Amino acid sequence: MSDIIRNQGDRKPPTDAGGRDDAPRQGAATGVPNWRLTETLAALQQLVEVAEAVPAVVARQAGLSTSELHSLRHLMRGPMGPVDLAKVLGVTSAASSGVVDRLCSRGHAERRSHPGDGRRTEVVITDSGRAEVTARMRPMFVALAELDATLSDDERVVVERYLRGATAAMTDLMD
Repeated sequence: MSDIIRNQGDRKPPTDAGGRDDAPRQGAATGVPNWRLTETLAALQQLVEVAEAVPAVVARQAGLSTSELHSLRHLMRGPMGPVDLAKVLGVTSAASSGVVDRLCSRGHAERRSHPGDGRRTEVVITDSGRAEVTARMRPMFVALAELDATLSDDERVVVERYLRGATAAMTDLMD
């Protein structure tokens, strides 16, 4: 569990100079006034932590590195140039080239001439690569679809608003 969750129970409520406990509260780990770890925030934190761990576990099960798995995930959206792949992975072109070499040697990807510019190459996922990712991720997607099906339309609106707001809060850190 994260320090945000763990540290919330470690502090007594702050008191003002007169010893009252109605002083403005500041979360131990967050430094945010009036921070209160709710069940929804705890569940969101747990989801984020599990989501961070999933790629390493799935990659290990598939006998891939996490970079290889992430590459296959990006390639499932469509072909990419090696430099573009390096950018989305956050690695150097040389590192990306090594990832592509390993995927090609396993039959999960192919290098092809770019259709619009024969001097360039693009990386394309193969049926083998697509099957590997799909087989590993399918159980999660089935479970998520089943969970989503249990929501009413009104509940889905609330969950979507919450998740989009949480995504925006996290995305703001990347700007």
